[in-house]
Amino acid sequence: MRFTTEHPGMVRFILFISLAAASLSQVSAQSPSVLKRDGEKAFSDGRWTDAHKLLSAYQSAQPGDVGILTKLGIASYHLGMGAEARRYLEYVVTVAAGGKDPESQYYLSRVYHGLSDWERAIASYKSFLKIAGEKHPLRENAADNIRRCVAGSIMQPNPDIALMENMGSLVNSPGDEFVPLPSLNHADLLYFAAARKGCNGDLRNEEGFEDLNRGRYCSDMFRARLENSGWETAGSIGGLLNTARVEIPLGFNANGQVLYFFRGFTTYSGQFFADTASRKDEYTLNPPPFVSSVRPEEGDTDPFFFNDRTVVFASRRKGGQGGLDLWITTFHDSLWSEPVNLGSRINSPYDETTPFLARDGRTLWFSSNRTGSMGGLDIFSAVFDEKKLAWGDPVNAGTPVNSPADDAGFKLSADGSTAFLASDRFGGYGERDLYIVYFREPRTASMTASTPGLFYEVKGSAIPDLPVENVMLAPLFYESDTDLMNEENRGVLEKAIKAALVHPEVQLLVTVFNDAAAQSRFDLYSGIKRAETVGKALVEAGVPAVRVHLRCVGASYPLARPILDDAVNPAAARLNRRVEITLASAEPLTFPFQLLRPQLPDPAPGIGRLDEQSKGLVFRVEAATTRQILTNDAIAMFSDVIIETQPKAGTYRYMAGCVTKFAEALALKKDLAAAGFPDTKICAYVNNRPVTKAEAVSLMKKYPELLGYVKLP
Repeated sequence: MRFTTEHPGMVRFILFISLAAASLSQVSAQSPSVLKRDGEKAFSDGRWTDAHKLLSAYQSAQPGDVGILTKLGIASYHLGMGAEARRYLEYVVTVAAGGKDPESQYYLSRVYHGLSDWERAIASYKSFLKIAGEKHPLRENAADNIRRCVAGSIMQPNPDIALMENMGSLVNSPGDEFVPLPSLNHADLLYFAAARKGCNGDLRNEEGFEDLNRGRYCSDMFRARLENSGWETAGSIGGLLNTARVEIPLGFNANGQVLYFFRGFTTYSGQFFADTASRKDEYTLNPPPFVSSVRPEEGDTDPFFFNDRTVVFASRRKGGQGGLDLWITTFHDSLWSEPVNLGSRINSPYDETTPFLARDGRTLWFSSNRTGSMGGLDIFSAVFDEKKLAWGDPVNAGTPVNSPADDAGFKLSADGSTAFLASDRFGGYGERDLYIVYFREPRTASMTASTPGLFYEVKGSAIPDLPVENVMLAPLFYESDTDLMNEENRGVLEKAIKAALVHPEVQLLVTVFNDAAAQSRFDLYSGIKRAETVGKALVEAGVPAVRVHLRCVGASYPLARPILDDAVNPAAARLNRRVEITLASAEPLTFPFQLLRPQLPDPAPGIGRLDEQSKGLVFRVEAATTRQILTNDAIAMFSDVIIETQPKAGTYRYMAGCVTKFAEALALKKDLAAAGFPDTKICAYVNNRPVTKAEAVSLMKKYPELLGYVKLP
């Protein structure tokens, strides 16, 4: 491509690259072909500093290569050089590429986003969506970022709440500084991790071998000290703690004498260790590993250690809400409990990470890239409500604490007046930098301990591994949908939540009953919507969605007779409009459970029939799966029709029949196919709990009828 001076943007761009070229030194003495080769190699390896230096030299020697200009813009973006990245990418998008290159358009959007130029960012993301293919891997991210830009545009600055500043060049470097860890015993001391020139591991690849060409610096643990002139690095921790591997400080025990840290060949595969500060270096050659139910070798990460017996951490383990979730494990009777998910009030389908639980044991700070953030990871806080026994909605910390970039690792100081975090926002010294937040009013959550010390120790809360005795649940009665979440019904929900969290082997079966007030298909569909409301409340309180089974049985199983003594029963509608929550397990429950259903002198026979169907093994046949109401009225020809779903599923399964013999289920399947339901499926239930084929194999000895179900293709 040849440059001309006919376009005014071209003139400005040539002036810009000329100024950039003037700053290059000895590297420009290399041949252009070597500069291009090595620069592109550094770019592909993600070594942005080297890529920027080499490609800038090549651009000075051989100007006009659009591919190189694009890479320079992207490298500048990753190095936090927002203005420079903008000039490169604006030229590529508007002049050279003509708005046809998805990659440059995406990164220009990211640059506008990082500069808080919300309107231009939204317009640019939309342009990217127009030119990117339907299967482009960044489409979903771009759509989410439009939502984040909207959130950022309406987020008001909070200068009256806090001041924010970079910790400076005596702490930060062109490398990567992250995981700030204030000392518990010394207000003027901060520990942190840094991957930068001078680290013990030098440049190494992911296999742990020295690689000066493609490797990255392995992080060491450092200290920073507050002097009269400000914060400055006081050197690495030294001794034998820093090795050629990745080391990251994680936290302290309650008295600040034990340092927990991570060591591994990468930041996501290694072990946790515990080092006693009082030991001499010659005794710390092999610090003891920290053994718990948190498993870093399986991807558990970012642990926060609270009062020697609680760890809150991030993980993608099964049973979460999606992405990285926050989990908690506690120490009881010499054992760490199986981790419990903190629930969808805290977690989201996106990533939640770097938790920090304040000294009060009720205020949780964490980072999340949910669409309520203004960019990448934003810092949020949530407070545990002791009256509702539930977490409040997370609140975005806003600016200046957050930025359009990734902001994480938030830690409050002991006096609550300052906080530390890591961010890769524009204007830093390199990759991630450490920042300090000065609060105008101290955060009291960090200043005093509460009684009891932790949120789950509040009376009535779900305490991991605490036995629950004699669980009794009353129905949730409702006159209208707004009654579902009234105060009385919420009390029932809290009891069910506690039982579910303490006993992870059980499932919660939510059954909605209607009175016959409309066509049966409308009764069923409106009922399953009510079940979803209850399911949402359960999941938000921490019950995994996979353990919540929702169904509506309509008016087929009334508790009270609609007609009593040849007259309309005035109590029937009130008693039949209810939601029952039962605890289901393939094996007998290990604790007493009682459903506190109203006792009537002459109940309707339907409820007794449903109770019989809830015992042992039964088969139902799935007639259809829909996203809206089923319009095929032929379903009314069959008995025992119900709708089933799970929280957040978005689909509804119309089930027919309830039989104990597999042969009867096969016959019903054929009848449904003849009635216009070709995609039918037989499903098995044991004690009201759906069972998979794998589970059915282990239950065949007790329930031989499962043999036919197991053999189904």
